[in-house]
Amino acid sequence: MSEALASRRTREGVARGLGFAAVVALAFLTGDFAKSTSQIVWLAALAIAATALGFIRRPIWVRFAVPLAEAGAAALIVITAMPGDRPSIVYLVVPPITAALSMGVSGVTASIALEVLILVVGTVIRRSEDLPIGLVDLTVAVAIGIALGLGAALTAHLRERTAPPRTDYDAARRLLTSLRDIARQLPGGLEETALAEAAIGRLGDVLPHDRAEVFVRSDGGAFLPVARVAGMDAGDWLPSTHSGIWGQAWDSGVAVQRLGTMDGPELGSTQACAVIPLRLGDRRIGLVGLERVGGLWPIDDLGEAQLMADEAALRLDTARLFDEVRDLATLEERRRLAREIHDGIAQEVAGLGFLVDDALRATDEPTAHTSLQRIRDELTRIVTELRMSIYDLRSEVGAGIGDALSTHVRSVGAEAGMTVHLVLDEDETRLPPGVAPEILRIAQEAVANARRHSQARTLWVTYRVTEGGAFLRVADDGRGIPEGRGRPDSFGLQIMRERAARIGASLTVKRRTPNGTVVELSLQTGTREVGR
Repeated sequence: MSEALASRRTREGVARGLGFAAVVALAFLTGDFAKSTSQIVWLAALAIAATALGFIRRPIWVRFAVPLAEAGAAALIVITAMPGDRPSIVYLVVPPITAALSMGVSGVTASIALEVLILVVGTVIRRSEDLPIGLVDLTVAVAIGIALGLGAALTAHLRERTAPPRTDYDAARRLLTSLRDIARQLPGGLEETALAEAAIGRLGDVLPHDRAEVFVRSDGGAFLPVARVAGMDAGDWLPSTHSGIWGQAWDSGVAVQRLGTMDGPELGSTQACAVIPLRLGDRRIGLVGLERVGGLWPIDDLGEAQLMADEAALRLDTARLFDEVRDLATLEERRRLAREIHDGIAQEVAGLGFLVDDALRATDEPTAHTSLQRIRDELTRIVTELRMSIYDLRSEVGAGIGDALSTHVRSVGAEAGMTVHLVLDEDETRLPPGVAPEILRIAQEAVANARRHSQARTLWVTYRVTEGGAFLRVADDGRGIPEGRGRPDSFGLQIMRERAARIGASLTVKRRTPNGTVVELSLQTGTREVGR
């Protein structure tokens, strides 16, 4: 059961307990406790049953029906009591309160109307001997009409509250609209590394430190560095949930500290280290490590830092979810573009090729034949480019890109008649979310440039992912580029540089000896640092 639902059930139980206590107190104060015993017993049974039924989660309509049934039962208990012997009347305020917690204003209105209806009809029936028969019949008829109308209104309300959305797209649109509105209001944005950097800065105000690093745990169980203070090298700390101070913090779920460094305790040392778990409710999503020279931190400050880390955990997890939604949206957009290219311009260019083929067969004039053949070759090249663009757009990328990169490079080699040498050494759990797709797009662009512009016969592609980061190298034996220029006017190279900057990687483009071009990308995981 969710925390919100459990909290609401607790408030409903408190309301019933207070109402029942008020009934018992009124019975004692009026001296009618002995005569009111049966009412008190019935009300106790009603409160216990309503509380128990309130914890039923399926079917969902039970959650809304319980307060209304409680209102009807409470009114019946009151109306059946002897006149002047009704301390149970105090309990009539409880069902509207519980209905308000479950259904809001409509629940309050419905429960009060139901109580009034039962009280009026019950009073009329009990006094029917002193009233004209016509008035009794009229009252009962009006009551039946009100009951039917109330039932119809409640049915419509329950259907609106419990029915699933009309379509999946309706639900998606509402969620995305809410996400957009909330994202616009967030002061820190939804960029994971920026949020981790901000968390280190805030923790530094409470726990001054010399070194600090934030790690998040991947789905595969590995800890991925997100941000660190300036001066630290990648791989300095290797968190583990099985041993050391990292494991203690992870298992206990609270911040821990000790004298010494992350490598081991040192009694009497002036150095101290601490590990703070990033908690999201009962779940832990990462760890924050701190070191300093100056002894242990005060316990109260460590507790305050834990609360700050919990707040940071919520932000970081939200950023990761946002990244997943953004990746899904990007993938769908790429598919749409691929469909449009395939069904639009690709078909039109292919149609032009057929027309040129007809013209080639219809002419015997050598000059015209040569020109048409040159046009036909160019159209073939364009169709090949479009086919490769469609393939690139349809490539789906997860955490690992080895299979997609291998398929792409071999396909390009076959299309262009190039010999391909491919080296892959990938540990997909080592890269933060969203990094692998960017590396694949950079590799695809580098390979495309080699195919389009270099007139290369051989292509070398190397991709490695290790504990320290990722390395990509795409080289060819083609014409190469002017020394020192790196073709700064190339739109493709500009896109590659933008993608590399987005993930914090360095990109170099240089001449290959004796001829050709080399594109190299180097990424150290978590290289974005926080200045002290």
